[in-house]
Amino acid sequence: MKKVNTMEEFAALAGVSRPTASKYFEKKDAVSPRSRMKIEAMLKEVDYRPNLLASRLMRKDSKIIGVLIPSLGDPFYASIVRSIAMNALVYGYSVMIECSYGDPALESKAIENFLSVKVAGICYAPSGIRQVEKKLHRIQMELPLVFIDAVFEGANYSVRNNNRQTIGLITDYMLGAGRHPAFFPMPNVNSNAQERLDVYLDTMKASDESPIVLPVGQSLRWDFEEWAREEALRMIRSNQLDGDAIICANDRVAFGVISAMFSEGLITFKDQNALSISISGHDNQPLSKFTCPPLTTVEQDVENIGKCAIDMIMSLIGVISDEIENHIKLDGRLIIRESA
Repeated sequence: MKKVNTMEEFAALAGVSRPTASKYFEKKDAVSPRSRMKIEAMLKEVDYRPNLLASRLMRKDSKIIGVLIPSLGDPFYASIVRSIAMNALVYGYSVMIECSYGDPALESKAIENFLSVKVAGICYAPSGIRQVEKKLHRIQMELPLVFIDAVFEGANYSVRNNNRQTIGLITDYMLGAGRHPAFFPMPNVNSNAQERLDVYLDTMKASDESPIVLPVGQSLRWDFEEWAREEALRMIRSNQLDGDAIICANDRVAFGVISAMFSEGLITFKDQNALSISISGHDNQPLSKFTCPPLTTVEQDVENIGKCAIDMIMSLIGVISDEIENHIKLDGRLIIRESA
């Protein structure tokens, strides 16, 4: 079978124009039945696989959505990326995924990669790297840039969790169970860190309870589990771990806290069904139901985070006519398990 390397060569052999061949490989129903028959007959005679990326780059709209996240190793971000990718497919778009891993150079390079392939829009989850902030503010004036999970000040568009609702939900739950929860912050890598702490403080004060913020060290680390374990061990060994319950700013922090408390013998059942100290997280990471004990948490609506982000981009580039709010906050739901 003859090997064909370019779409121009294939189109000539099939007896159709190059744009017609390109249109066929994007969407078969977009060409006439006669042209489709010619193309499909030729595909049986030659060995040809189209380079769709090269084809898309020749057009102004590449039909590619850039997705920049801190790490694919975090199941929470992986779930959001899956939702973005599946919802992009509905409109005939694919995704290009880049990870910053907390490295300013990698994050800047990722943004340049998006621009070089002429992405139709970008979904961006901030990783705490402030060096790229000015560049992003310029970019959002030129193409759709939707912040997901967290924001920078001055962001034009965002889709994220409603921290006021979800942290309020878990704090009220702990108080309603007769506990006096302390708050274990997360590293200050994005806007969620301060927002979640502020909501905890407001909720405790609204209930006439004294807030307890555990004295963690300042950090921009993304290895939340290891960082939280180190901080929890330090506080346990210096008798700084106060309260009969702990609300962790996210599940990954809670994993580290549970590990530290278990290693120090602090996780015990005071009776058959209740822990001596209650622990909760936030996000409902896929592994949260497999910790020991299984983690009480708040589930973010990751499916709708991805859907709303894609709908927002499609609205901004005119693919759909729906008017979408510039900033969307989605409520979560409480997941009660044995840890609280």
